[in-house]
Amino acid sequence: MESVLDGYNGTIFAYGQTGCGKTHTMMGGNDEESKGIIPRTFSQIITVTKNDTSKTHLIRCSFIEIYNEEIHDLLGKDVKEKMELKESP
Repeated sequence: MESVLDGYNGTIFAYGQTGCGKTHTMMGGNDEESKGIIPRTFSQIITVTKNDTSKTHLIRCSFIEIYNEEIHDLLGKDVKEKMELKESP
């Protein structure tokens, strides 16, 4: 968290077998006590940036799913649309 708040990129990555609890770990439940990693992280980022008026903050987020060698943008207009994997030196 501290590095992200210092301006470095951060990644939260969940990997595992179907049905092993990745979504629950990342998102959690609806009450405060059972929140997952993502809502807790965003809550902390928003709290810190809201209280730090010495800087201007830009927060960007993406949710990508890789399943059966297909990549999908979970925040895009069409979740079922496949994204291309590109390489650059």
